[in-house]
Amino acid sequence: MKAIIIGCGIAGPAMALALQKIGVQAVIYEAREAADDTQGAFLGISPNGLNILREYVALEEVMADSTPGKIRFFNARNKAIGVIDNAEQASRYGSETIQVKRGLLNGSLRRAAERAGIAIEFGKRLVAIGQREGTVTVSFADGSTAEGDLLIGCDGIHSAVRRAVFPNAPEPQYTGLLSTGGFTRPDFAVPADSIRMTFGERGFFGYAVSTHGEVWWFNNIAQKTAPQRHELNQSELADLKKRLVALHRNDPEPIVPIIERAHSIEIYPIYDIPFLDQWHQGGVCLIGDAAHATAPHIGQGASLALEDTLVLAQCIRDCADLQAAFARFQSLRQARVQAIIRQARKVGDTKTVPNRFQQFFRDLLLPFFVKLEARKMDWVYGYRVDWHKKLI
Repeated sequence: MKAIIIGCGIAGPAMALALQKIGVQAVIYEAREAADDTQGAFLGISPNGLNILREYVALEEVMADSTPGKIRFFNARNKAIGVIDNAEQASRYGSETIQVKRGLLNGSLRRAAERAGIAIEFGKRLVAIGQREGTVTVSFADGSTAEGDLLIGCDGIHSAVRRAVFPNAPEPQYTGLLSTGGFTRPDFAVPADSIRMTFGERGFFGYAVSTHGEVWWFNNIAQKTAPQRHELNQSELADLKKRLVALHRNDPEPIVPIIERAHSIEIYPIYDIPFLDQWHQGGVCLIGDAAHATAPHIGQGASLALEDTLVLAQCIRDCADLQAAFARFQSLRQARVQAIIRQARKVGDTKTVPNRFQQFFRDLLLPFFVKLEARKMDWVYGYRVDWHKKLI
Protein backbone atom coordinates (compact mmCIF):
# COMPACT_ATOMS: atom_id res chain seq x y z
CA MET A 1 0.00 0.00 0.00
CA LYS A 2 0.95 3.62 -0.52
CA ALA A 3 -0.06 6.23 2.05
CA ILE A 4 -0.45 9.97 1.61
CA ILE A 5 0.27 11.90 4.79
CA ILE A 6 -0.79 15.53 5.02
CA GLY A 7 1.25 17.53 7.53
CA CYS A 8 4.90 17.45 8.56
CA GLY A 9 4.67 18.57 12.17
CA ILE A 10 4.92 16.03 14.97
CA ALA A 11 2.32 13.48 13.91
CA GLY A 12 3.17 13.33 10.18
CA PRO A 13 6.77 12.02 10.33
CA ALA A 14 5.93 9.77 13.29
CA MET A 15 3.00 8.29 11.35
CA ALA A 16 5.21 7.66 8.31
CA LEU A 17 7.78 5.89 10.48
CA ALA A 18 5.07 3.77 12.11
CA LEU A 19 3.70 2.77 8.69
CA GLN A 20 7.18 1.81 7.53
CA LYS A 21 7.27 -0.72 10.39
CA ILE A 22 4.41 -2.58 8.68
CA GLY A 23 5.71 -2.24 5.14
CA VAL A 24 3.51 0.67 4.01
CA GLN A 25 5.24 3.31 1.89
CA ALA A 26 4.34 6.90 2.79
CA VAL A 27 4.94 10.32 1.27
CA ILE A 28 4.50 13.40 3.48
CA TYR A 29 3.05 16.58 1.98
CA GLU A 30 3.46 19.86 3.88
CA ALA A 31 1.83 23.22 3.11
CA ARG A 32 4.81 25.27 4.31
CA GLU A 33 7.36 26.19 1.68
CA ALA A 34 10.27 24.83 3.72
CA ALA A 35 11.08 23.34 7.09
CA ASP A 36 11.59 25.91 9.84
CA ASP A 37 12.61 24.48 13.18
CA THR A 38 12.75 27.94 14.80
CA GLN A 39 8.97 28.39 14.72
CA GLY A 40 6.74 27.62 17.69
CA ALA A 41 7.31 27.77 21.40
CA PHE A 42 7.58 24.67 23.58
CA LEU A 43 5.39 21.85 24.79
CA GLY A 44 5.22 19.16 27.43
CA ILE A 45 5.69 15.49 26.70
CA SER A 46 4.68 13.09 29.44
CA PRO A 47 5.76 9.46 29.92
CA ASN A 48 3.04 8.03 27.67
CA GLY A 49 4.27 10.21 24.79
CA LEU A 50 7.97 9.70 25.45
CA ASN A 51 7.56 5.93 25.49
CA ILE A 52 6.12 6.12 21.96
CA LEU A 53 8.64 8.73 20.81
CA ARG A 54 11.59 6.49 21.61
CA GLU A 55 10.26 4.11 18.93
CA TYR A 56 11.19 6.76 16.35
CA VAL A 57 14.09 8.87 17.65
CA ALA A 58 16.79 8.83 20.31
CA LEU A 59 15.32 10.62 23.31
CA GLU A 60 18.73 12.12 24.08
CA GLU A 61 18.45 14.16 20.88
CA VAL A 62 15.07 15.61 21.85
CA MET A 63 16.11 16.20 25.47
CA ALA A 64 19.30 18.05 24.51
CA ASP A 65 17.46 21.30 25.19
CA SER A 66 14.64 20.79 27.68
CA THR A 67 13.24 21.83 31.04
CA PRO A 68 12.14 19.71 34.02
CA GLY A 69 8.57 18.57 34.39
CA LYS A 70 8.15 19.13 38.14
CA ILE A 71 5.62 21.91 38.79
CA ARG A 72 5.30 24.31 41.71
CA PHE A 73 2.20 26.52 42.03
CA PHE A 74 2.08 30.00 43.61
CA ASN A 75 -0.59 32.62 44.14
CA ALA A 76 -0.29 36.32 43.34
CA ARG A 77 1.37 36.96 46.74
CA ASN A 78 4.07 34.36 45.91
CA LYS A 79 2.70 31.91 48.45
CA ALA A 80 3.38 28.26 47.52
CA ILE A 81 -0.01 26.58 47.12
CA GLY A 82 0.78 23.23 45.49
CA VAL A 83 3.35 20.98 43.86
CA ILE A 84 3.34 18.18 41.28
CA ASP A 85 6.49 16.13 41.82
CA ASN A 86 7.51 13.78 39.02
CA ALA A 87 10.29 12.06 40.98
CA GLU A 88 8.69 8.62 40.73
CA GLN A 89 7.65 8.80 37.08
CA ALA A 90 10.81 7.26 35.64
CA SER A 91 10.57 4.19 37.87
CA ARG A 92 6.79 3.86 37.46
CA TYR A 93 6.40 4.59 33.76
CA GLY A 94 9.88 4.37 32.23
CA SER A 95 10.11 8.09 31.42
CA GLU A 96 9.69 11.43 33.19
CA THR A 97 7.71 14.43 31.96
CA ILE A 98 9.77 17.14 30.26
CA GLN A 99 9.24 20.27 28.20
CA VAL A 100 10.93 20.55 24.81
CA LYS A 101 11.02 23.12 22.04
CA ARG A 102 8.44 22.31 19.39
CA GLY A 103 10.96 23.00 16.62
CA LEU A 104 13.51 20.60 18.11
CA LEU A 105 10.91 17.83 18.34
CA ASN A 106 9.60 18.50 14.82
CA GLY A 107 13.12 18.55 13.42
CA SER A 108 14.16 15.33 15.13
CA LEU A 109 11.16 13.44 13.77
CA ARG A 110 11.52 14.91 10.27
CA ARG A 111 15.21 14.00 10.09
CA ALA A 112 14.41 10.47 11.32
CA ALA A 113 11.87 10.13 8.50
CA GLU A 114 14.39 11.42 5.96
CA ARG A 115 17.04 9.00 7.19
CA ALA A 116 14.51 6.20 6.74
CA GLY A 117 14.06 7.19 3.08
CA ILE A 118 10.59 8.72 3.52
CA ALA A 119 9.90 11.45 0.95
CA ILE A 120 8.75 14.86 2.19
CA GLU A 121 7.41 17.45 -0.24
CA PHE A 122 7.01 21.08 0.86
CA GLY A 123 4.85 23.81 -0.65
CA LYS A 124 1.91 21.41 -1.00
CA ARG A 125 -1.22 23.14 0.29
CA LEU A 126 -4.16 20.75 0.02
CA VAL A 127 -7.25 22.08 -1.75
CA ALA A 128 -9.31 18.97 -2.56
CA ILE A 129 -9.63 15.24 -1.87
CA GLY A 130 -11.29 12.72 -4.19
CA GLN A 131 -12.00 9.03 -3.60
CA ARG A 132 -12.91 6.23 -6.02
CA GLU A 133 -12.45 2.45 -6.16
CA GLY A 134 -10.05 2.25 -3.24
CA THR A 135 -7.91 5.16 -4.41
CA VAL A 136 -7.50 8.55 -2.75
CA THR A 137 -6.49 11.51 -4.94
CA VAL A 138 -5.40 14.85 -3.54
CA SER A 139 -5.05 18.16 -5.35
CA PHE A 140 -2.68 20.89 -4.23
CA ALA A 141 -2.74 24.64 -4.71
CA ASP A 142 0.29 24.50 -7.04
CA GLY A 143 -1.72 22.40 -9.52
CA SER A 144 -0.06 19.08 -8.70
CA THR A 145 -1.84 15.91 -7.54
CA ALA A 146 -0.98 12.72 -5.71
CA GLU A 147 -2.60 9.29 -5.44
CA GLY A 148 -2.51 6.65 -2.74
CA ASP A 149 -4.40 3.79 -1.20
CA LEU A 150 -5.05 5.79 1.95
CA LEU A 151 -4.64 9.31 3.31
CA ILE A 152 -3.89 10.21 6.90
CA GLY A 153 -4.63 13.76 8.05
CA CYS A 154 -1.87 14.90 10.41
CA ASP A 155 -2.37 18.61 9.77
CA GLY A 156 -3.40 19.88 13.15
CA ILE A 157 -6.33 21.62 14.74
CA HIS A 158 -7.17 23.73 11.66
CA SER A 159 -6.96 20.64 9.46
CA ALA A 160 -7.55 21.08 5.72
CA VAL A 161 -8.17 17.32 5.52
CA ARG A 162 -10.96 17.50 8.10
CA ARG A 163 -12.62 20.41 6.28
CA ALA A 164 -12.40 18.60 2.93
CA VAL A 165 -13.74 15.25 4.14
CA PHE A 166 -16.16 16.48 6.81
CA PRO A 167 -17.33 19.93 5.62
CA ASN A 168 -20.17 19.94 8.16
CA ALA A 169 -17.99 19.00 11.13
CA PRO A 170 -17.92 21.52 13.98
CA GLU A 171 -15.16 24.11 13.83
CA PRO A 172 -12.50 24.38 16.55
CA GLN A 173 -13.83 26.26 19.55
CA TYR A 174 -12.01 29.14 21.20
CA THR A 175 -11.57 28.33 24.91
CA GLY A 176 -11.61 31.89 26.26
CA LEU A 177 -7.84 32.03 26.77
CA LEU A 178 -4.95 33.53 24.84
CA SER A 179 -1.52 32.03 25.34
CA THR A 180 1.92 33.51 24.85
CA GLY A 181 5.13 31.53 24.64
CA GLY A 182 8.45 33.32 25.13
CA PHE A 183 12.19 32.83 25.52
CA THR A 184 14.50 34.95 27.67
CA ARG A 185 18.25 34.83 28.30
CA PRO A 186 18.38 36.09 31.90
CA ASP A 187 21.09 38.21 33.46
CA PHE A 188 19.55 37.64 36.90
CA ALA A 189 18.92 34.64 39.15
CA VAL A 190 15.97 32.40 38.21
CA PRO A 191 14.91 29.28 40.19
CA ALA A 192 15.78 26.26 38.04
CA ASP A 193 14.44 23.29 39.99
CA SER A 194 10.96 23.16 38.46
CA ILE A 195 8.32 24.83 36.33
CA ARG A 196 6.98 27.65 38.48
CA MET A 197 3.35 28.52 37.77
CA THR A 198 1.76 31.61 39.28
CA PHE A 199 -1.93 32.45 39.49
CA GLY A 200 -1.26 36.15 39.06
CA GLU A 201 -3.47 39.06 39.99
CA ARG A 202 -4.70 39.45 36.41
CA GLY A 203 -3.26 36.48 34.50
CA PHE A 204 -1.59 33.07 34.76
CA PHE A 205 2.20 32.85 34.22
CA GLY A 206 4.59 29.88 34.10
CA TYR A 207 8.34 29.65 33.56
CA ALA A 208 11.25 27.20 33.75
CA VAL A 209 14.98 27.21 33.02
CA SER A 210 16.23 24.96 30.22
CA THR A 211 19.36 22.84 30.16
CA HIS A 212 20.97 25.65 28.13
CA GLY A 213 20.17 28.27 30.78
CA GLU A 214 17.37 29.93 28.82
CA VAL A 215 14.06 30.81 30.48
CA TRP A 216 11.05 29.34 28.72
CA TRP A 217 7.84 31.01 29.78
CA PHE A 218 4.17 31.22 28.95
CA ASN A 219 1.23 33.33 29.95
CA ASN A 220 -2.52 32.73 29.79
CA ILE A 221 -4.81 35.71 29.41
CA ALA A 222 -8.57 35.43 29.83
CA GLN A 223 -10.33 37.07 26.87
CA LYS A 224 -13.95 36.32 26.02
CA THR A 225 -13.77 36.89 22.27
CA ALA A 226 -11.37 35.12 19.95
CA PRO A 227 -8.86 37.32 18.12
CA GLN A 228 -7.81 36.73 14.55
CA ARG A 229 -5.31 33.92 14.18
CA HIS A 230 -1.85 35.24 13.39
CA GLU A 231 1.76 34.84 14.32
CA LEU A 232 3.41 37.73 16.09
CA ASN A 233 5.84 39.63 13.91
CA GLN A 234 8.79 41.55 15.30
CA SER A 235 7.12 44.94 14.83
CA GLU A 236 4.51 43.91 17.42
CA LEU A 237 6.99 42.54 19.96
CA ALA A 238 7.48 45.79 21.90
CA ASP A 239 3.74 46.42 22.14
CA LEU A 240 3.09 42.89 23.38
CA LYS A 241 5.79 43.21 26.04
CA LYS A 242 4.15 46.40 27.32
CA ARG A 243 0.78 44.65 27.50
CA LEU A 244 2.21 41.67 29.39
CA VAL A 245 4.25 43.82 31.79
CA ALA A 246 1.13 45.83 32.61
CA LEU A 247 -0.82 42.61 33.16
CA HIS A 248 1.79 41.23 35.60
CA ARG A 249 3.14 44.43 37.16
CA ASN A 250 1.91 43.44 40.64
CA ASP A 251 2.94 39.78 40.41
CA PRO A 252 6.00 38.22 42.09
CA GLU A 253 9.55 38.61 40.78
CA PRO A 254 11.09 37.68 38.41
CA ILE A 255 8.01 37.62 36.16
CA VAL A 256 8.28 41.20 34.89
CA PRO A 257 12.06 41.05 34.17
CA ILE A 258 11.54 37.77 32.31
CA ILE A 259 9.00 39.46 30.04
CA GLU A 260 11.02 42.64 29.58
CA ARG A 261 14.17 40.78 28.51
CA ALA A 262 12.43 38.31 26.16
CA HIS A 263 14.06 37.96 22.77
CA SER A 264 11.19 35.96 21.26
CA ILE A 265 7.45 35.87 21.97
CA GLU A 266 4.51 34.26 20.18
CA ILE A 267 0.84 34.79 20.94
CA TYR A 268 -2.04 32.61 19.89
CA PRO A 269 -5.62 31.79 20.92
CA ILE A 270 -6.21 28.40 22.55
CA TYR A 271 -8.73 26.16 20.79
CA ASP A 272 -10.01 22.66 21.12
CA ILE A 273 -12.39 20.70 18.91
CA PRO A 274 -15.90 19.61 19.87
CA PHE A 275 -15.97 15.83 19.90
CA LEU A 276 -16.17 14.43 16.36
CA ASP A 277 -18.49 11.47 15.78
CA GLN A 278 -16.35 10.17 12.94
CA TRP A 279 -12.58 10.34 12.39
CA HIS A 280 -12.53 8.53 9.06
CA GLN A 281 -14.34 8.25 5.73
CA GLY A 282 -13.44 5.84 2.98
CA GLY A 283 -9.67 5.76 2.66
CA VAL A 284 -9.11 8.89 4.79
CA CYS A 285 -8.41 8.94 8.52
CA LEU A 286 -7.65 11.81 10.91
CA ILE A 287 -5.21 11.55 13.80
CA GLY A 288 -3.76 13.85 16.45
CA ASP A 289 -5.08 17.39 16.67
CA ALA A 290 -6.90 16.99 13.36
CA ALA A 291 -9.22 14.47 15.05
CA HIS A 292 -9.19 15.43 18.72
CA ALA A 293 -7.32 18.63 19.53
CA THR A 294 -6.96 19.36 23.22
CA ALA A 295 -6.08 22.58 24.99
CA PRO A 296 -2.45 22.56 26.21
CA HIS A 297 -3.15 22.88 29.94
CA ILE A 298 -2.13 19.32 30.87
CA GLY A 299 0.53 18.85 28.18
CA GLN A 300 -1.07 15.90 26.36
CA GLY A 301 -1.53 17.11 22.76
CA ALA A 302 1.76 15.79 21.36
CA SER A 303 1.63 12.65 23.49
CA LEU A 304 -1.85 11.73 22.26
CA ALA A 305 -0.80 12.27 18.64
CA LEU A 306 2.23 10.03 19.14
CA GLU A 307 0.02 7.34 20.69
CA ASP A 308 -2.28 7.56 17.66
CA THR A 309 0.52 6.83 15.21
CA LEU A 310 1.49 3.48 16.69
CA VAL A 311 -2.10 2.38 17.35
CA LEU A 312 -3.23 3.21 13.81
CA ALA A 313 -0.28 1.35 12.27
CA GLN A 314 -1.11 -1.65 14.45
CA CYS A 315 -4.75 -1.55 13.32
CA ILE A 316 -3.77 -1.38 9.62
CA ARG A 317 -1.37 -4.27 10.16
CA ASP A 318 -3.90 -6.55 11.86
CA CYS A 319 -7.33 -5.70 10.41
CA ALA A 320 -8.78 -7.20 7.23
CA ASP A 321 -9.10 -3.92 5.34
CA LEU A 322 -8.75 -0.17 5.79
CA GLN A 323 -12.37 0.37 6.80
CA ALA A 324 -12.05 -2.16 9.59
CA ALA A 325 -8.68 -0.71 10.59
CA PHE A 326 -9.94 2.86 10.82
CA ALA A 327 -13.05 1.81 12.74
CA ARG A 328 -10.96 -0.22 15.17
CA PHE A 329 -8.54 2.69 15.61
CA GLN A 330 -11.32 5.08 16.56
CA SER A 331 -12.90 2.55 18.92
CA LEU A 332 -9.57 2.04 20.70
CA ARG A 333 -8.74 5.73 21.01
CA GLN A 334 -11.91 7.80 21.31
CA ALA A 335 -12.90 7.29 24.94
CA ARG A 336 -9.34 7.90 26.14
CA VAL A 337 -8.76 11.13 24.23
CA GLN A 338 -12.19 12.51 25.13
CA ALA A 339 -11.54 11.96 28.83
CA ILE A 340 -8.20 13.79 28.54
CA ILE A 341 -9.79 16.66 26.59
CA ARG A 342 -12.37 17.08 29.36
CA GLN A 343 -9.57 17.17 31.93
CA ALA A 344 -7.69 19.84 29.95
CA ARG A 345 -10.83 21.97 29.75
CA LYS A 346 -11.30 21.63 33.50
CA VAL A 347 -7.71 22.77 34.20
CA GLY A 348 -8.04 25.63 31.72
CA ASP A 349 -11.06 26.93 33.57
CA THR A 350 -8.92 27.40 36.71
CA LYS A 351 -6.64 29.82 34.83
CA THR A 352 -9.29 32.45 34.31
CA VAL A 353 -9.09 35.23 36.89
CA PRO A 354 -11.58 34.53 39.71
CA ASN A 355 -12.95 37.01 42.22
CA ARG A 356 -11.33 37.25 45.66
CA PHE A 357 -13.80 34.82 47.23
CA GLN A 358 -13.00 32.24 44.54
CA GLN A 359 -9.26 32.92 44.88
CA PHE A 360 -9.41 32.12 48.59
CA PHE A 361 -10.95 28.71 48.00
CA ARG A 362 -8.66 28.00 45.03
CA ASP A 363 -5.58 28.63 47.18
CA LEU A 364 -7.05 26.60 50.02
CA LEU A 365 -8.06 23.59 47.94
CA LEU A 366 -5.39 23.48 45.21
CA PRO A 367 -2.85 21.43 47.23
CA PHE A 368 -5.47 18.73 47.78
CA PHE A 369 -6.66 18.97 44.17
CA VAL A 370 -3.21 18.48 42.62
CA LYS A 371 -2.44 15.52 44.90
CA LEU A 372 -5.75 13.92 43.99
CA GLU A 373 -5.20 14.49 40.29
CA ALA A 374 -1.63 13.17 40.46
CA ARG A 375 -2.92 9.90 41.93
CA LYS A 376 -5.45 9.69 39.12
CA MET A 377 -2.87 10.08 36.31
CA ASP A 378 -1.76 6.44 36.20
CA TRP A 379 -4.20 5.71 33.38
CA VAL A 380 -2.73 8.61 31.37
CA TYR A 381 1.00 8.20 31.99
CA GLY A 382 1.01 4.42 32.17
CA TYR A 383 -0.51 3.96 28.70
CA ARG A 384 1.46 1.49 26.57
CA VAL A 385 1.02 0.05 23.09
CA ASP A 386 1.88 -3.64 22.98
CA TRP A 387 3.21 -3.69 19.43
CA HIS A 388 3.74 -7.44 19.42
CA LYS A 389 0.15 -8.20 20.41
CA LYS A 390 -2.15 -8.99 17.50
CA LEU A 391 -5.46 -7.14 17.58
CA ILE A 392 -7.31 -9.83 15.61
